[in-house]
Amino acid sequence: MSRRTFLKAAGITIALPSFESLAASPRTKPPMRMVCVASALGMNPATFFPRSFARGYEFSPVLGPLAGLRDDFTVFSHMDHPTIYTKHGSMSSLLSGVDPEHAAVGANVSMDQLAAAHVGYQTRFPSVHISLGGSQGNSWSSSGIKVREESDPLELFRKLFVNDPEAAKQARKLELDQQGSVLDLVREQTRRFERTINQPDREKLDEYLTAIREAEVGIQGMKRWQDIPKPKVGFDATTRAHSGTDYATLSPLMFDLLFLAIQSDTSRVFTAGFGMHNHIIELDGVKEGYHGLTHHGQLPDRLKQLQIIETFYIAQLARFVGKLKQSRTGQGNLLDETMVFFGSGLGDAARHSNRDLPLILAGGGFRHGSHLNCKRPNGEQTPLNNLFTTMLRNFGLEIDRFNNATGTMSALTA
Repeated sequence: MSRRTFLKAAGITIALPSFESLAASPRTKPPMRMVCVASALGMNPATFFPRSFARGYEFSPVLGPLAGLRDDFTVFSHMDHPTIYTKHGSMSSLLSGVDPEHAAVGANVSMDQLAAAHVGYQTRFPSVHISLGGSQGNSWSSSGIKVREESDPLELFRKLFVNDPEAAKQARKLELDQQGSVLDLVREQTRRFERTINQPDREKLDEYLTAIREAEVGIQGMKRWQDIPKPKVGFDATTRAHSGTDYATLSPLMFDLLFLAIQSDTSRVFTAGFGMHNHIIELDGVKEGYHGLTHHGQLPDRLKQLQIIETFYIAQLARFVGKLKQSRTGQGNLLDETMVFFGSGLGDAARHSNRDLPLILAGGGFRHGSHLNCKRPNGEQTPLNNLFTTMLRNFGLEIDRFNNATGTMSALTA
């Protein structure tokens, strides 16, 4: 075993000290960011997918808001997770391609959490998560724990950018120290009997110890940032929504916070989106519950309302991508340094279909501008994890394939 392989297997990272002259060099590659945006109830295929492929495709009705960014994103057809047949349960497998209800603990780690582990606490938060209108539940840690999502943009603002009072900081330090002591005690207790238990119990113990190691990393990372002030950003925290479905107010706040977190390097991995519910979304022209509209029965009025909602989703995505593109950096713009993925675990909510998912990827320095037909020569769909493998490699991970991937998306890098 080579020294490099040994260190990698042992989870050891050795880094050079920070050199100011190198940091200032224009040749230094900027960090990559990743944003995964989801629509829990899919997108109506008839109005989402363009009808032609290649670079000169005609925009579909709901993709219209992205027209001014044609060369900055790619639309994918005939791509999905081939082993997922879980209807609405596919929300929890979108970023992994694995059904968490039938997976060994830790086997369903999501791609965003692989990316977050790669970054670690180089930033204050390894990853940031928010979902409007209900949880997505698609982010899973390596120990099989579902990652918590924020539901209120103003709560997320306080978490990301509002400094705690000194008394609260001291209380937090004490709490972190106590948590660390408890973890030390638990680890010592497990050593007393780990050699005497049977194999099934040993597997359970390994899962438990993995969760403990994750907790230790988190505690040490939070301690590292405890005394570093949070960045000051321009954000109107006085804005108030009418309700949890006032998307016209909440959605711009959500995406503005993601933008500010990217701009301030508060985190480099994000998940966001719109959850599943049957409340009436407060948009002009919408008067029926969202879930009911997805089961439209081809009724014209329901289809019209659904198109209003889905066009709004894409308009919010376009606004966010446009802001990233307009934000200049030392070597280009933030969109070049940020992969923005949009998708859903449902291809057609009206049929509860998990096939042919609605997928978009913007930015990240990839070759964009096309609608790609991802149907393979044998007639099968391309695994979505091929795209995720490509994204993870672009993020800096040395990975051959993610979960059930069969390769990468060479059309994005050619």
